[in-house]
Formats: sequence, structure tokens, C-alpha cells
Amino acid sequence: MIHQIQQRTQASIRIICHVLDLPRSSYFHAAKPTPSQLDDQQMTEHITTVFAHHRRRYGYRRIGDELADQGIRCGPGRIRRLMK
Repeated sequence: MIHQIQQRTQASIRIICHVLDLPRSSYFHAAKPTPSQLDDQQMTEHITTVFAHHRRRYGYRRIGDELADQGIRCGPGRIRRLMK
């Protein structure tokens, strides 16, 4: 949101954060994805590929088995969360 405001108004991040009463460090911390978010994004791509390959008929258990066959380890809870 702050990035969009900055693009539209050409105002500095410092001023935008001051107006929104938000610390600048929070903006810069949230601006880049964390390693776990990047890993979840990659895992979602694997899950989507398996799901589409089997014509959207596989649930989290079968997808977990398919990923295990491909050598990708992932817990069932994580697969359910990412499929949601």
C-alpha cells in the first residue's frame, strides 16, 4: 500500500510513514519477503503442478505422496495450509 502511494504521489517513504503513523523500519522490513514466504511460494508451485497434472482430483494426502515420490519433503499440515 505504501509503495503504491509513493508511486502515485512521488512523496518520500519518510513522509508517507509519518502521515500513517508507521515506523519506517516496519515498511522496509515488510517490503521484502522472508525466507519462509519464499519457500512457501516455491512449495505452492510444486503443489499446483501436481494438482493440475492430476486434473484437480488429488487431495493433500495424495499430493504429499506424489511430492515424496519426487523427493520433496513436506508435512500434511503445510500442504493443507498452502492448498487453502
